[in-house]
Amino acid sequence: MRESEMSLNPAWITGSKRSGTLAEQVLLCVFIALFVQLLFILVFSSISGLTPIFVERLGFQIDFNDFIIATSDWRHGIDPYLRIRFNKSPLTLLAALPFQLLGSNIGRIAFLFIDIAIVAASLAGLCHWFKMTRRECILLYGIASIYFPVIFLLQRGNLDGIMLGLILVSIFTKNPFIKILALSLSIGFKVYSILLLIPLMMARQWRRVAAVLLVLALLMLPFYSLLWSFIVGQTGRSAELLGAENICPIGLLSPIDVTDAHHHYALNHAVIFAYLALWIASYAWMLFKNRGSDLKVKSVYSFAWMIAMPLQVFPYSGVLLLPLLVLKSREMSAKGFIAVLDYLFLIGFCLVGFQQTAFSSYFHYQPAATLFPHAVRLLNLCNPLGTALVLCSITLQAADRNKQIDATRVVPGF
Repeated sequence: MRESEMSLNPAWITGSKRSGTLAEQVLLCVFIALFVQLLFILVFSSISGLTPIFVERLGFQIDFNDFIIATSDWRHGIDPYLRIRFNKSPLTLLAALPFQLLGSNIGRIAFLFIDIAIVAASLAGLCHWFKMTRRECILLYGIASIYFPVIFLLQRGNLDGIMLGLILVSIFTKNPFIKILALSLSIGFKVYSILLLIPLMMARQWRRVAAVLLVLALLMLPFYSLLWSFIVGQTGRSAELLGAENICPIGLLSPIDVTDAHHHYALNHAVIFAYLALWIASYAWMLFKNRGSDLKVKSVYSFAWMIAMPLQVFPYSGVLLLPLLVLKSREMSAKGFIAVLDYLFLIGFCLVGFQQTAFSSYFHYQPAATLFPHAVRLLNLCNPLGTALVLCSITLQAADRNKQIDATRVVPGF
């Protein structure tokens, strides 16, 4: 069948036994890879007698607890940015506002279940929008349930689950008003989704871009007095990096003696500017080479650059790779084979899902700490290395785009 026939015949996509089987095989291999590492952790724990720690024990839903405290300060006329742990956009105060009456303990439990529901609904939306088979849907939920960023998200209680839902709605829903509102809210919560305005501008959808910015300005208007405090708090956080819990590729450049997740370090300004230049150049190259692709495709590809957005990116932002995994699996199915760059992407995805905290916790104790003094540092490199491989695979794929089957042909309705 010729490629022109593939693009005009969605029935070929949903009805091809080979295509569906390959997509299932890709998701199955990813699930097995993530599941095997959990078995390894369990076996190693049984042998060593050490309890695995999947996320640093800083407190249950500690990030959302910060939102609750900051919202309480705001309600009582206190600048929430006076507390060192709160540095998010002032619009995030609204996320914790409904939980004020519940109190901190019940509020965190309630938000946990809401977060789970939003992530589950987002995955259900992916299954619907991408016309996934029942087996593919089950595998996607299985992958998400043991994926390090999802585990990290639910333990810390940050807003990236809400971000996942808002961004997917802004891309795939058909209602133009909901699209605009969802994207405006997502940018107001976390600035990294502002990248989605660039594909819109490339598509010359100026009215939609203007509407998003207008709605965003109206949402931020009640918090105008906090904007400067937010800018100061956000730039202060960006000045220092953590030795662990960073999936941004720049984490690969941290000093060799940084082994503690709470150890801060600073990079040379020249290194930071070089990374920024490479990040911008690779994103621009990807968009340029995919300029003929559907807007939804370019938007989903942009997720990889969102989780690499300089400089400190905590693992919970890695949940954005789940939609990209689905898109890539469908693209592999449309080609009928898995290319070298596809393997690079899959390895990168699994490395972002690597349980770095659980593995590194075993090497904090003697005699392992003496025998393998740099083991923790090397394990902490796995997550940022995974993001780097994902970026490389998509960038190089864009460079060789003429040999790829366009992803718009693998999803009916695109």
